Order: sequence, then structure tokens, then C-alpha cells
Amino acid sequence: MQNNAACIITLIMNTLYFDMISGLAGDMTVAGLMNIGGIRSQILSELFSEFFKSRVEIVSKNCFVNRIKCSRLSIDFDKTALKKRNFLTIKEMISSSSLISEKVKKDSTEIFRIIAEAESKIHGQNIDTVHFHEVGAIDSIIDIISTAYLLEKISPDKIAFSTPVTGSGIIKSEHGTIPVPSPATMEILKGLDIKRIDAGDELTTPTGAAIIKYYCNNTNISFSGKILKTAYSTGSKSFDELPNILRILLLEQNNQTHNIVEIEANVDDMTGEEIGFLMDSFLKAGALDIFFTPIYMKKNRPAYKISILCFPDKTQLLSEKLLKESSTAGIRFSKRKRIVLDREFTTLNFKGYAVNLKQFSGDNFVKIYPEYESVAEVARQTGTPFGTVYREILKNL
Repeated sequence: MQNNAACIITLIMNTLYFDMISGLAGDMTVAGLMNIGGIRSQILSELFSEFFKSRVEIVSKNCFVNRIKCSRLSIDFDKTALKKRNFLTIKEMISSSSLISEKVKKDSTEIFRIIAEAESKIHGQNIDTVHFHEVGAIDSIIDIISTAYLLEKISPDKIAFSTPVTGSGIIKSEHGTIPVPSPATMEILKGLDIKRIDAGDELTTPTGAAIIKYYCNNTNISFSGKILKTAYSTGSKSFDELPNILRILLLEQNNQTHNIVEIEANVDDMTGEEIGFLMDSFLKAGALDIFFTPIYMKKNRPAYKISILCFPDKTQLLSEKLLKESSTAGIRFSKRKRIVLDREFTTLNFKGYAVNLKQFSGDNFVKIYPEYESVAEVARQTGTPFGTVYREILKNL
């Protein structure tokens, strides 16, 4: 194959999976991600010393939980960093910093927003005036910004979480005794499946819950792939009922076999324009594919079957979207197995034009096709029939 100026992209997905054995807290998240990313604690210490304009020391120490070696985060700082901070103040601190990227600013601000929205609802306050306890604010700022910073460095293609585990009982807060899970944690985890156990203490904190909510729209205890890295972290608490451990896995997935969902609905009272509009809308919303099949319904009415393919975590979103944006009164869905070939993209220099090629490969075979848009552009520029250009490109492979 001629592949002058070839650019090859191999579609292998890395997934970061949070196995939340005993819930999730900010310090456990940071300690685990430092281990996965190979980031030294000194880097974070220097970052936050500059951020707060005072001494901040962050150390990840090894300790053992039921003879499992885990990382535990330790944070020490000058009292000069202690100030009353509300959500508005924290937003301004983050947005004005020159130490972190725009992505880290956005991600960390939105995680704080999730907490502030929950607290404002519970306490009946304006979101910008939601107060973060002095010491808690320092820890939260470090935990949340560090999480966003480390995830940017690790740069996984996908982030997945097991089912959040919450405790039970009563704990003390600055406002007095409150139930577990805390009202903020419960509010943040709305819409997600959770598992509550009789641990007598807080397991998933508001910070941990906000991290889950921001990076994950669904939870699943199942995962597959080649394990590239593992990390174990722990917090300061210990429990009789379970090990206080967070396990983070970095998985390599080529996803040749997918579990997908097919959503279907029949409509006999939508115009061609209305149905056509659905295609682009659903693809932008995360559908893998959408197609329409002509059918006959009751009373011999010509109709269309709308079929949408998606990954399981998009089922609820796309089902609700179909019910809202089409005329159907109900939908059906089924789980499917999908096998796909490995895929690569290359660029071929053809008579001075860059032609994009897609290459599919399986066991002992390869299929290569020119991309339609590239062929069409060459045909338009040269005045040559599309079929002629297509065949000439194939001869050059």
C-alpha cells in the first residue's frame, strides 16, 4: 500500500475502573490516582503551595489494610491557608489560577458545583453562598483539583465506577448530628444505583459522591479487559465489617465483542422530515447507529420502525429522548451482542490529494476502503466520475 504521509490511529480503549469496596472519599481517590499515574506527591505539594500562597505538604504513605499494601494520603498546611470560603470564592480561586489547564479548571469547578447545589437545596441557601468549613474546604479543594489534575495526566478513554456503597447510622457535623448517608451525599447520588450497608459510619462522602456523579452517568459491577495497572488506597478510618479500600484498575479494551442495546419503536404518524431529523439528533446524543425500516402496522398503515443501537449506559437517556421527540407511545429494547473488527485509519497521497482510508482487520484478513468524503472531494476537484476515482484509488492500495 502507498501510504505517503500516513497517519495511523489504533482504536484501543483504556478504561479507568473504580472498584469502590468501601465507598469513595476524596483522599482515597487522589492516593489511588497518584499510584496509577506514577505522579509524585512533591508535584502536588508544589502545585498547592503556589495555589494557596502558603506551605502545603502532600504525602502518599504506604500502609497495610488486612495485609494489603495501600496508599494513604496525608495533607499538612500552614494556618494561613485557613479561610472561610464559599462556592463563589472557590470558583474565583480556580478560574484565576495559572497553574492548571482549562480542562482541570472546568472539571474541578463542576465537581464543586455538584456539591454546592446539593448543599444549597438541603440548607435553603443561594448556591454561591454555600459555606465550606475552613479545614474541610482546604481538603476538598486539594482533593477535587488533584482528582481533575491526575485524571488529565492519566487521560483514560473512559472512566467507570462500581455501585457506590454508603454506610448507616449517625455522625457529627458542624451543624450537629446528621444521618448517614449525609443529606448531601444522598442528594448528589440521586439517579444512580447505590448499595447501603450496616457499617455504622460514612463510607461515600459528598466529595466522593460528586466525583462519581461528574465522571459517571451509570454504575456497573461488571468489567472486562486486560489489566494494565492496579492501585489500592485507603483512608483514615477502619471498619470491622469490611476493608476500607479503594481499588482502581487501568484496563485495556479493544472491545471486539460488545454488549449493546437495541431500542425500537413503531410510528405511523410522523413526516419524513420529522423522522429524518431524529437521525442526526440521536447520533449526537451518543447512539452508535440509528436506522429506519418500512413496515405495515394495524389497518395496513404504512409506517416505520425506528431502531437505535447504543451502549448499555446510554439506554435510559436515549429511551427518554425517543419517547419525547417521536410520536410513539411506547418503546421496546433488547440486549444484543455485537462483534466488530479492529479498525485503523490511514491517509493515502493520491494524485496530490490526501485520501482517508479505513482499514478493518480480523484473523488473517484485512479490508481497506477509501472514505466517501475523500473520494467525493477528488471527484469534484478533478471532474472525474466518483466510481472511476474509487476504483483508481483501490488499484493504488
